[in-house]
Amino acid sequence: MIRRELVMLLRQETKDPRLQVVRITDVLASRDLSSAKVFYTVPEEQKDMVVALLKKASGFFRSRLSKTLDLRHTPELKFIYDSAPNTGARIDDLLAKL
Repeated sequence: MIRRELVMLLRQETKDPRLQVVRITDVLASRDLSSAKVFYTVPEEQKDMVVALLKKASGFFRSRLSKTLDLRHTPELKFIYDSAPNTGARIDDLLAKL
């Protein structure tokens, strides 16, 4: 539910075009929904820029989530870079060269 809403926010309501490269891979919320870890991936060369942008935009995302989700408390969002997709692609490339 949180993941789906964040994806929609990134695609439809984010004005910064640099955030269009962000792909949300998973969201893990705490049991009490006080916090949520948002795992994302971006092209490696844009990683540093996107980290700063997501940190700056986290308040916007939390505010918008509070308006769209019917939750008692809106979780604090912590964005975490997910390196697994990039690692998987590198492994596939190495296997293809064998």
